[in-house]
Amino acid sequence: MKTTYPISVYQIALTYLPEVGPVKGKKLASLYPHLPDIFRLASYQPFAAEVLREAEKTVLICAEDQIQILYFEDQEYPQRIKDVYDAPLILFKKGKADLNAHRIVAVVGTRHASDVGKKVTDELVQSAIKDEVILVSGFARGIDIALHKACLKFDVPTIAVLAGGFRHIYPHENAMYVDQILATGALLSEYAPHIPPASYHFPVRNRIIAGLSDATVIVEAAEKGGALITADYALNYHRTVFAVPGSLNRPFSKGCNLLIRNNKATIYTSWDDFMQELNWEQAKDRLALHPELSQKLFTLNESTIISLLHREGQLSSNELLQRSGIQQDELALILLNLELKGMIQSTDGDGYMLA
Repeated sequence: MKTTYPISVYQIALTYLPEVGPVKGKKLASLYPHLPDIFRLASYQPFAAEVLREAEKTVLICAEDQIQILYFEDQEYPQRIKDVYDAPLILFKKGKADLNAHRIVAVVGTRHASDVGKKVTDELVQSAIKDEVILVSGFARGIDIALHKACLKFDVPTIAVLAGGFRHIYPHENAMYVDQILATGALLSEYAPHIPPASYHFPVRNRIIAGLSDATVIVEAAEKGGALITADYALNYHRTVFAVPGSLNRPFSKGCNLLIRNNKATIYTSWDDFMQELNWEQAKDRLALHPELSQKLFTLNESTIISLLHREGQLSSNELLQRSGIQQDELALILLNLELKGMIQSTDGDGYMLA
């Protein structure tokens, strides 16, 4: 076994240790900030040589394929899911899309998309063009690929979250869209490039789709299936879920109708209503009146706070601390700076809202 490796090797190797998932991995990383120390622990030493060799192989493949390795403490790791309890320790990214863009929306649905569902998806993407939104889906058959294809058609950046490594695109017929997506969007996976998809990867993959996004729109869904799993993840992560209502006689409207009936989803009626529901329409009007408040003038963490307040209307400093993933001392300074810039204002008690 080598005595030292690049830090990225230790970061990836942490995910290869037996019985170390995202939650335990983060705990180990907090207890042992010098990651090589983890592999010297008695319980992991027997596996160290093997997992470090495998991780080194992964790093070499990523370099060869120009794949970015994002560790959960990296600045470019998506801040929206950084502090979600089961967020991946490592994400593999290829492409140009900013995972911390101001507005990211997930659009998912059944693999058995109807013509109506595809039409709704097409209209949604066309309506989103003017609002600088990145659209996310799972690159599966049906609504997912309809979303990605519509994004390519209307030149809207899209992120495809895969259930396997980039060298094993699934389903195979969708491989023809990869290069077009990479031109303005991105591919994202928690699995190393040489890892093929497995059946249990797909539902787990959905938590990344939900966590990466400000809101999730379910276009069509049966009573059970991946789209409803994504909706559950989104709700658990305190994201807004929208569902497109459908005819009572259509099997792939039943899931959407159930979400609405059980108050788990807001009815999706149009993109403009969607914007208003998230308070994004008011934010757009404010920035049109005050172009000096463009998000481009703010740091990433300042933009994160502004986005949270756009979406929720009002949050306490403790809620902002928990949901932004920003350190407490830094958050206090950011809130002060945003108040001085006239972007936010404090409310009664310990709350903040957009000015």
